[in-house]
Amino acid sequence: MQKFDSRELIQRRDAFKIPLHHGHFFVLRHLKMFTYTHLPSIIKPGMEVADVGCGGQPLRSLIETCGGNYTSIDVVQNGKNSVDIIADITAIPLPSKIFDVIICTEVLEHCCDPKTALLEISRLLKPSGAIIITTPFNFGLHEVPYDFIRLTPFYIEYWLPKLGFQAPKVLQLNGNELEVIATVWGQMFAPTEKTNFLIRGIFVILRVLMNLIVLAASSLFQFFLPRHFFLNLGCVAYKDSDISNNFVET
Repeated sequence: MQKFDSRELIQRRDAFKIPLHHGHFFVLRHLKMFTYTHLPSIIKPGMEVADVGCGGQPLRSLIETCGGNYTSIDVVQNGKNSVDIIADITAIPLPSKIFDVIICTEVLEHCCDPKTALLEISRLLKPSGAIIITTPFNFGLHEVPYDFIRLTPFYIEYWLPKLGFQAPKVLQLNGNELEVIATVWGQMFAPTEKTNFLIRGIFVILRVLMNLIVLAASSLFQFFLPRHFFLNLGCVAYKDSDISNNFVET
């Protein structure tokens, strides 16, 4: 297996642009809806906010608009050289209890040990501080080979209280079976570097048609779909207590 090189730049989104023809249309739509719904109600002016696994920092402008003091943390520097702290999520070289809010969006699936990552986030949070998590479920491999795990809502419900958090205040399954199908379809018709202009145009039309059909069908049938398959989950939880770094049940 390829060894991780911390000097390598990992390309991640720097904004939640959601074109209808994009293969990840529904994924990006739900990420934006979840974060833009919950962050403004949690972040107050003057709060210290950490974006752990910030990538291209698509949430920075929203956090700063809410009045939060933004600190970016990631395992590698981004293309803009705007990451404040380069560190592994399980060992961030900062004092304990310094952040009011920590955001961890689409990161835990890239951690070999999510429990230790959550424990480190708990350490950095002030008493009653908030964590906002999103993580994919039915979603293809990405940032290969650093895509390690998919978490269920039951994992989140089980582990957060053991790692110093209250039971999740919000635990939301984003997406449904139809949107999972549309996302898989979108990936099937994703162009490569060798795809010629005509084929690219056909792929765009196919993705737009599928996304439009699923948008309409989801609005009609969303309450009847069981959501055993969904795109990602979103969580909001608050710190409850301090837990020793030696406590992580296996």
